[in-house]
Amino acid sequence: MSQALIFGITGYAGSALARHLVDHGWTVRGIGRSESAAGDLETLGVEVEIADVGEPEELTGLGRAGDHVFYLVGSISGHPDWTERVGLDGVVNAETALASAGIASFVLVQTLAAYGRGSDETITEDTPTRPDSQLGRISLLAEQHLRDALGKRGFPARFVRAGTIYGPGRRTVEALRNKRLRMLGGGSNYSSRIHVDDLAMVLSAVAERGRAGEVYLAVDDEPVSMAAYFDHLADRAHVPAPGSTPKWLARAMISGFGLTSKLTKGHAPLGHNLYALVTGNYTCSNAKIRGELGVDLAYPTYVEGVETLLADEGEDE
Repeated sequence: MSQALIFGITGYAGSALARHLVDHGWTVRGIGRSESAAGDLETLGVEVEIADVGEPEELTGLGRAGDHVFYLVGSISGHPDWTERVGLDGVVNAETALASAGIASFVLVQTLAAYGRGSDETITEDTPTRPDSQLGRISLLAEQHLRDALGKRGFPARFVRAGTIYGPGRRTVEALRNKRLRMLGGGSNYSSRIHVDDLAMVLSAVAERGRAGEVYLAVDDEPVSMAAYFDHLADRAHVPAPGSTPKWLARAMISGFGLTSKLTKGHAPLGHNLYALVTGNYTCSNAKIRGELGVDLAYPTYVEGVETLLADEGEDE
């Protein structure tokens, strides 16, 4: 029986991964920060420990021989100190704690921020990285740490850069209905998306069949402009399409939110990391996960995936 250890198990993608693995007969353990989400997972037989990846002593003794480890802890809209704490320090702490445990794989899951504002060409795993945000730079530093550990100690790291994760449970339709969701700059830029259930399938495939040291893009078959995605979702949900905020105004808002976040050490509703991701142009290829890993997506395009957002008022972006 395969066994998993998930860092960030109480988060949106982490809990979806836990459920997917349980459904496929895995033994699943993990650490997270949400007591309520931990309780829901424990009813499925999942072991959950509340811990902070930024505190090395809290990770001692977590690993077991044969574990497939998934690291899904990150922060797009948090204070810069927190982004570094969970995106880099936590990765270093996890690798240190697991170095001698005899794990089978370590899958680091991140965003497309390593590619900066994206490209007008199709992005593949071989596309040069050009980060232009703290999140992108932190992502590459975390990858480099694990590459060094792979080279020195054979640490079995592999890397997933995921497109925009969407699916039930993120209340996107509700945000549209209440006019709380706006596009930045008109929405002509393209995004590559991945349904949360397909992401879980990709991650398990990377753990079991992926190669150490390799990067895998977790995206669906069809990049779509932000405007086309939200127009389609709004049409299917019979709610108004979102309005648009000019980029210059968004940047001014970021400056104001940044000052508040610095003073309160809290999360900002809009920061440079998020701005860079939602205004970037990411037309990505999934040929590697389909060809090398044999992944067969349940939701190959946003058209199929959007239907899962309509069942209730807990939906995703």
